[in-house]
Amino acid sequence: MEMSEYKEIFKVESEEHLQQLNEALLGLEQNPNEMEYINNMFRSAHTLKGMSATMGFNTIAELTHEMENIMDMIRKSQISLTEKIIEIQFECLDTLEMLVENIDDPDAVDVSTLQCKLHSITIPPSNVQDTMTVPAPVTKLMDPAPAKNIDNGIPASQSTNITEPLPCKEVMSKEIEFTREELAEIQHARSNDQEVFTIKVLLDESCVLKAARSSMVLMNLDKVGKIIKTKPSEKEIEDEKFDFSFVVVAATSESMGSIQQMIENISEVKKVELMTLYPQEETTDAHTEDITKGKNVDPTNKNTIQQKKNESLKTGQSIRVNIERLDNLMNLVGELIINKIRLNQLATSIKSKDLEEALGTLDRLTNEIQTEVMGSRMVPIDQIFSRFPRMIRDLAKSEGKQINLMIEGKEIELDRTVLDEIGDPLVHLLRNAVDHGIESPQERAKAGKSPEGLVRLAASRQRNTVLIEVQDDGKGMDPSKLRDAAVKKGLMSKEEVSKLSDEEALNLIFLPGFSTNSVITDVSGRGVGMDVAKTKIESLGGNVSVRSVLGEGSIVTLQLPLTIAIIQSLMIKTAGETYAIPLNNVVRDVGIRSKDIKTIEGQEVILLRGEVLPLLRLNSILDCPVEVDDKENLIVVVVEKMGNHFGFVVDELLGQQEVIIKSLDSKVLRSVKGFAGATILGDGTVCLILDIGTLV
Repeated sequence: MEMSEYKEIFKVESEEHLQQLNEALLGLEQNPNEMEYINNMFRSAHTLKGMSATMGFNTIAELTHEMENIMDMIRKSQISLTEKIIEIQFECLDTLEMLVENIDDPDAVDVSTLQCKLHSITIPPSNVQDTMTVPAPVTKLMDPAPAKNIDNGIPASQSTNITEPLPCKEVMSKEIEFTREELAEIQHARSNDQEVFTIKVLLDESCVLKAARSSMVLMNLDKVGKIIKTKPSEKEIEDEKFDFSFVVVAATSESMGSIQQMIENISEVKKVELMTLYPQEETTDAHTEDITKGKNVDPTNKNTIQQKKNESLKTGQSIRVNIERLDNLMNLVGELIINKIRLNQLATSIKSKDLEEALGTLDRLTNEIQTEVMGSRMVPIDQIFSRFPRMIRDLAKSEGKQINLMIEGKEIELDRTVLDEIGDPLVHLLRNAVDHGIESPQERAKAGKSPEGLVRLAASRQRNTVLIEVQDDGKGMDPSKLRDAAVKKGLMSKEEVSKLSDEEALNLIFLPGFSTNSVITDVSGRGVGMDVAKTKIESLGGNVSVRSVLGEGSIVTLQLPLTIAIIQSLMIKTAGETYAIPLNNVVRDVGIRSKDIKTIEGQEVILLRGEVLPLLRLNSILDCPVEVDDKENLIVVVVEKMGNHFGFVVDELLGQQEVIIKSLDSKVLRSVKGFAGATILGDGTVCLILDIGTLV
């Protein structure tokens, strides 16, 4: 079978399972006695193994098989969980990530050493090589018949070949054979008020990754109950030795309806049939059981059940969409909005009630389409945040530090384009917090702190922006040391740094080439991390601010737009040209008198609401020639950058407007600072969007 077209799907799903394995292993390291982590790892490794084997990626399949064996041996108490096993499992996950990344060139990753480490755990010692495992006797359940003086339990001395009927009041499936241990599990489940279901799952005939889909079914059932048996066996399911259907016997406290909905929501599952294996007479729902057996039922009840089933299908359906399609859709919505604005402008010269009503409807529909398209691009920020616990864990071990990473606001959503761009900046900020912020356990003890440092990564929503905070309870930053480092690095003179306030001195960490480390390490010392983070965030239309208290810790705050495709802007005019200022950067607009402007060391300023506000002539910054016009009254737009306020003197305010950002593709234009992109106005003219981060 030609598998090349499925490689991308495989990579995406593999990355999801590897992330689940990472999270479970991190949890297991913190809570070694929590078997749920072991079970989750076993299921994820099992699914990944089946997917890899199906696609012919044997190296990945072999490694995941070894991981699965280790987890199985731990949960069966055949081996004990040790720090060595944890480290080898982490190494195995890192290798699997490289193999998935280099899926077309598996020989690029050497796994021989790792396989030796894994075999050292799974291969038993030589003194037990001759030990034999006696298989449990198989019991085939018979139809029930009256039995006298037989205990309802299963006797330990029961013969393998049973000729008398088992002491059961209800009918069990005649097609499934159970071992004595499995029968005991069924009895145990019933004694704990659990239902035992036989679940027949039929996959879609177009399903290529049968092992992966069936493993997802088993994994979901394992989360809500206990799998007692499968037909064919789990090994045969894993090796895809079945057509498109298989049967699972599982014990659970969940209802039949919720189990059916959960399985039907799995992609490429065509049909699910459930039957209670041991129906309890006092609680059996007759019409539900009749439906599972295909009998005639009351039409009203049947319709109600079918309606609920259809509703559950609607809420669970989803598809994967390439981000390029969403980008194209967003561009089309942008063009639609531009034409809507154009029509509204034309309508002002045509007085027609019918036209106004039609444009009102068009405006409402366009807004709804825009909302839906933007909503389809929004993804939880957890997709980025979930990567960092492993990174912090490895970094803390390499630095000999104890760190507790606290994550908040994982449910906050961001545009996929923004989310893809903030990963690297957050890596730099978190590494900086661990390396520069958190002290060693010995230093923290001397300072009267807990040996374990705290790093907090939190996201929150604030109007049309998202705030991300990276906080640590470390030693904080000393402004005087930052000034000295800037002079030592040759970034500023002593005279220049002496004029900086403590707040301004903290922002020195964002200068290119700035670092307080005298030694370059794998983590820091080159002075590029914080500069890169700031540049990237500002290129997205956001800003960065920092606060620090010596001895208590630091907080770096990122302010990001929800989306960078469609933004609200303040339209202004200067030197006869129209420009757009992103509303995220605008604090307010005010009118001032020219006679109130003062000059401090060559810089125009004005006292506004008790604050000394630096003034910038926008036409001078943009090098736009204007006729000398000494206006008595001036218009100032107050903007914010990294916590500092500046006032742009402009000629005219045109009001707020929603604009579509078009990137500046030309290499020449992209190298010009001060512009975030361009937009097309309703009259067809091009308007440049100002980038406050690089303009000031």
